[in-house]
Amino acid sequence: MRGSAFFEDVRQIDIEVGGQPGKAPTFYYDGASMTAVFAARYGRLRDLMPDPRYVPARIAPGLGAVAVTCLEYRDTDIGPYDELAISIPLNVPHFRANLPGRAMVQAARMRQQHVHVLHLPVTTDVALRGGVDFYNFPKFIGQIDFSQTDAGWRCRLAEGREHILTLTGRRIDTGDGRRISQFCHLWMEGQPQLAEFKLNQLEVGSTWRRGAAELELADRHPIAAELGRLIVSRTPMLYEYNPRLEAILFSPEHATLPLIRRGLAASEAVRNRVRG
Repeated sequence: MRGSAFFEDVRQIDIEVGGQPGKAPTFYYDGASMTAVFAARYGRLRDLMPDPRYVPARIAPGLGAVAVTCLEYRDTDIGPYDELAISIPLNVPHFRANLPGRAMVQAARMRQQHVHVLHLPVTTDVALRGGVDFYNFPKFIGQIDFSQTDAGWRCRLAEGREHILTLTGRRIDTGDGRRISQFCHLWMEGQPQLAEFKLNQLEVGSTWRRGAAELELADRHPIAAELGRLIVSRTPMLYEYNPRLEAILFSPEHATLPLIRRGLAASEAVRNRVRG
């Protein structure tokens, strides 16, 4: 929420994103999310990694995980928009023994999640440009529609008129809030890129109970086909319901020269607009 203590002591600068005003870091004042984590074929996950330093976390012999997260951002520095993240939990550091379950247990204990973002459709041009130009997030414009059901929440993703997937999750009991950091491992200009997305989950609940969520995949879209090849079952092994959140997307950690130039140009565009 605007004025929340969560945002205190985090300094922002004005930038221009895709010709529109923005800020870095970017504040997300009000939002909601649901996440379903699916068991996935480990060998196929490895084939999707851009570099040997990106190692999928093992959850069992021959199995890793894929997370599908639906996010509704109601108030942000770049306006309201929706997003759907398809990501792969990682074993970090990559050279540490990748024992089944170790990385996932450590992530829960430390409240630090490391993921490789595979697909990240969004619903506005400014969210697209900011994510691609400054982080190389794998974004595209999608149609993300949220609707309420008798038991919970439904998120439908399409590209143009072509359906990709629908995730339906139940409302479950939420306990005390928590703060977590999600470290997004990306690939930018031929080298690893890293961005921290810090969340204050004001209300959150999770369950291992089967039937808490269900994934429907389309027949033809490439992303749906890819997910169909990856996951073992369309029933998730873990489901998280987060009806109230606030967050901060920090600037990219690896400041390459092209990225510095883009950042300086974005700041200069703001100064020119003010002078004009």
